[in-house]
Amino acid sequence: MPFTLRHAHPDDAPELHTILTSPHVVRGSMRLPFMPLNTTEDRLAYNRNRLQLVALDGGAIVGFAELLLNFDAPRAAHSADVNMIATREEDQGKGVARALMEAIIASCDTHLGIRRLSLTVWVDNTRAIDLYQALGFQEEGRMRDFVRTETGYGDAIKMARICSHH
Repeated sequence: MPFTLRHAHPDDAPELHTILTSPHVVRGSMRLPFMPLNTTEDRLAYNRNRLQLVALDGGAIVGFAELLLNFDAPRAAHSADVNMIATREEDQGKGVARALMEAIIASCDTHLGIRRLSLTVWVDNTRAIDLYQALGFQEEGRMRDFVRTETGYGDAIKMARICSHH
């Protein structure tokens, strides 16, 4: 399914907030339930070290991606971290996350000059891990008890993709 991708705008906040506070996103991220709308509004404020994309299906926002850049740290400017990939629950499995990740990778490989692209994923998020591996990410390590969950603690995997032509 083709999606329209564009940079996130501040006026996307209400629609994005619905996605970012949905139970499946809270469960798969460091987000908390019941976050106020201004947390999403603040997140969308301009920051030159953040690339934020939305995926649209028709006029509806169906996905969000956030890339954290290190332009202000000269020795780390070649690296970036995928901080968030989130889709509407009803749009999971339709290629939204893949489209967002491919756009991030293309931006890193070309315009941004990023050599190292990393991310953190919960060990039980096998759908995401499979996608990241298919896109060239490799596991670098496991972090035990990385996130507090409803039932205790969960482990995370650090993954990275190195672009060899930088």
